[in-house]
Amino acid sequence: MTMPSDMAVAGYLDESRYRRTDAGPGSLVLETALGLTPDGLVAHPVFFSGTVRRPDVAAAGLRCLVEVASTRYFNPIPGGFASLDPIVTAQGDRLRCEAFSACNGVYARLDLLGESLDERALGFGTTNIDINAPLALALAGIGREEALRLHVGPDRIEFAAGDERHSERKVALPERWVRALAETQCLASGMALRADLDGVAWRRFAQALGMGGGSGAGPTLWVLPSPGGLRQTARAQPGAVPLPGTARLSAVRRVQHLVQAVRIYAPEVTAATQGAVGVWEFQLPGARLSMMLSPEPWRGFSGEGAVLASLGRAQSADAQTLASLLAWEPRIDPAVLAEDAQLPAQRVNDALAVLATNGQVGFDLHEQGYFHRQLPYGEDRLSLNYPRLKSARQLLADGAVRRGDGFHVVQGEHGVYRVTPHEGRLQCTCLFEARYQGSRGPCKHALAVQLISGDGS
Repeated sequence: MTMPSDMAVAGYLDESRYRRTDAGPGSLVLETALGLTPDGLVAHPVFFSGTVRRPDVAAAGLRCLVEVASTRYFNPIPGGFASLDPIVTAQGDRLRCEAFSACNGVYARLDLLGESLDERALGFGTTNIDINAPLALALAGIGREEALRLHVGPDRIEFAAGDERHSERKVALPERWVRALAETQCLASGMALRADLDGVAWRRFAQALGMGGGSGAGPTLWVLPSPGGLRQTARAQPGAVPLPGTARLSAVRRVQHLVQAVRIYAPEVTAATQGAVGVWEFQLPGARLSMMLSPEPWRGFSGEGAVLASLGRAQSADAQTLASLLAWEPRIDPAVLAEDAQLPAQRVNDALAVLATNGQVGFDLHEQGYFHRQLPYGEDRLSLNYPRLKSARQLLADGAVRRGDGFHVVQGEHGVYRVTPHEGRLQCTCLFEARYQGSRGPCKHALAVQLISGDGS
């Protein structure tokens, strides 16, 4: 479904709120903005209105999300409540709530699973939900024994005279969030399970780690699986898992007592690894909380460039074909998608990367599969958010790429560069490659070579 990129965005009918009653269940109302549903664009959609079996889990998980979204772990700015409204996707059997930290270096996702909700009341679609300071405070008072009805969307739609109940705060998803959503799914899809421990072992490790909620990102270290838990190490080594900034996991203390198990995912690590991304997944009763940390506290996900290699190969028609097959599925199997679309597996993976640039897919490490979300904003963000790809296409248009014997020569703005295949990727002689060594994705010269070699469009 295509929408103009400059489309106006809706505000909220009211602020999200929690109401405790003397008799009957309390009511937690999470106000929605403009949403995209199977019926198209809907202002203030209702994605869930029913009973929550573990109110304490839902409340504590949302508090984690709020803390992440309102925190700058790098160069913190004291004071104020600067939360950015989380994205919520209803998928028929669960609710996924996603947010990035204010510094863009921590991604958090809370999955409220059907076993903790009344599945009959779950809908389909994606929107933003209002999170405000009074609500964050009220969430702290919701306990396990408290009966609770959750409304994702207004529990009733009221339009008072002069729209006096309508919140004037407009909702606009930051472009860096959209870029970061693409990067996190690409990074996650290349990870494997590195450690699996129970809640007791996790709490023992967390206590020894001493991750606090103070300012700053905390020290960077590596952890190694060991019998009965994890142990710390000061350097990268085979089998180690990165923990770049211990305080960036501090929001987990909100659910610490609820953690049943912890899974840690990371790419293959060697002693030469300079920086790596890890995902820490916390199993809660009827829910999962996942947190991905960027390779360094000062690095935001929006600038990682991991998705660019796939974009250089992708064919836009493939992405359009795949988009027509998606329907807010909680798990997308690329093999099934390839069969339905009659496309080779590599082209499906590259097309999924294109869809990710518009926020249409994410990756769930626990289920080892993609999931569908669809942001209610304009879709064509390749030129806007990926200037390197735009520059690569311009190099081709200018005839700046020449083929050599086993390499390519690219005439750039500041010199002539040689692009050569090396260890499964293209290596360039430009300054960008020398500085980042492939850790921020391919340079524009390597992208241009990808495009001209027939691996992309």
